[in-house]
Amino acid sequence: MNSLAQKMMTVEQELAAEHGEFTLFALFLRDNSPGLWDVIVSAPWIDENREEGLSKVVAKVNACLQKDEVLMLSHIVIVEHDHPDLAELKNRFNFATSLTVIEAKNDNLLGQDIQQAFFIPLKQAA
Repeated sequence: MNSLAQKMMTVEQELAAEHGEFTLFALFLRDNSPGLWDVIVSAPWIDENREEGLSKVVAKVNACLQKDEVLMLSHIVIVEHDHPDLAELKNRFNFATSLTVIEAKNDNLLGQDIQQAFFIPLKQAA
């Protein structure tokens, strides 16, 4: 799994360089999931045009991951960049500068019961 998380860091970095910063970029493994990961994304540029933003994320994921890695993903979830729970997540988990892995049994993040989460470090504005 760490290999997938590392590749998703590349996805985040390339998308941030091309389109703008993310508020959140993470992988969530939901409770009772058949081992498939949700890609959780939040960014102002995605909120401007959700359909176009989703297309850009999907295209970059497909470009950076091998087919067997893409098959490890369930779906992409877009969270509004000003969602009130995002501030709590940032305060609770330090994911701004390093890959943060949490075991979150019986934890609820953004309305989902989560087993495990990988928070991808966010590109910092220059």
